[in-house]
Amino acid sequence: MYFKYLLILCSLIFPSKIFAYSFDQKTSDKEITKFYDFSKMPNYDLLHKYNTTKKAAVIENGTLKITVKPGMRGASSDKKCQCKERAELGFKMPVNGTTYYSFKFKTVDDNYNYDVRTMIAQMKPGPNLGSPPVAVYIDRDGRAKCVEYTKNAENTKSQRRKDSITANKDGVGNQRDSSVKKSYAVNGMNRLLGIDLMDGKWHKIEMTYRPSNTNGYCKIVIDGKIIIEKSGIDNILEKKQLYVAPRIGIYRDNLSYAQTVYYDDLTIKFTPE
Repeated sequence: MYFKYLLILCSLIFPSKIFAYSFDQKTSDKEITKFYDFSKMPNYDLLHKYNTTKKAAVIENGTLKITVKPGMRGASSDKKCQCKERAELGFKMPVNGTTYYSFKFKTVDDNYNYDVRTMIAQMKPGPNLGSPPVAVYIDRDGRAKCVEYTKNAENTKSQRRKDSITANKDGVGNQRDSSVKKSYAVNGMNRLLGIDLMDGKWHKIEMTYRPSNTNGYCKIVIDGKIIIEKSGIDNILEKKQLYVAPRIGIYRDNLSYAQTVYYDDLTIKFTPE
């Protein structure tokens, strides 16, 4: 406690750039680069109430192996609806700039359901109750999306919670989100672009996200191909963002069997603006 007050006092005496971190918001005036080769388990942020990642993630031959089993409810909302399973590694980054992250990804054959939502990477600010602004999925022949949000008067937290409840009653694959103005999505990447994320081979995925109400930026590149690139969009949902969290791992609707994916060579870079 005394240390906190001392830092506050020093920030008043010395130039603000020395103390670029706010106690309620993660910001930085310097570039930040992190690299994980998964020779060991990295320190990651626990972004949900239950640490299913501790059970699901292991280091295997210098790669990160994640296996999600039925009933792995990472968030309290997962337990409440009994409809979602997840195990993710998150890394909190500053909000006042652009965050880029890339990694290698592969899965094993025949361990997915074509129609069941299965996300394997996302870039999500916190807090954010709606659909993630940047995401990649392996279901439906591979999908990627960038999201622009609406700020309609009816688009309240209460309304979004109602949408979530409605989605759960509708069943898997029929989720509705009133916060989404437009989803710039590429569905069926294997059919359209020849990118098969389920072929058991390594694929390089790159995602870039700049949060803004007026000048947001989103870009997804897979195996060197630009899948989506959008600029000048509103990609902040909540009024105040505390951090940006690049995540890897499985986030899926209920499945009756375990699912395994692998990750390697994770790079995260923040550039202030």
